[in-house]
Amino acid sequence: MFAQEDTKEICTSLLYSLADSAGGLAVIAGAMELMPIATLDLRMDYLRPANGDRALLAVATCRHLTDQVAFIDCDIFCEADSELLATAKATFMRNTHGQQFHSNGLKKNSV
Repeated sequence: MFAQEDTKEICTSLLYSLADSAGGLAVIAGAMELMPIATLDLRMDYLRPANGDRALLAVATCRHLTDQVAFIDCDIFCEADSELLATAKATFMRNTHGQQFHSNGLKKNSV
């Protein structure tokens, strides 16, 4: 269960994972290409508890993109009342070594 039993609040680790996933998608959307990425740093400020019976909404924006690094801002809201729950700043490494992804769905190992 993702919510703490006694308080009906969502565990903060779930918000961290949501911010990391949304940030990764923002990198790919900002670069407009599918590529291997890795999270270098993710800092989060929790503003209030997240209620376990409400949906969450993460809005991530790619603030700056270089050939090797992407800088992301992410806000997490409670969808029901649109109140800000947490903010995050993340840095991602682009074009990491590993499997390369291609638009035809086939994977090719990189050197």
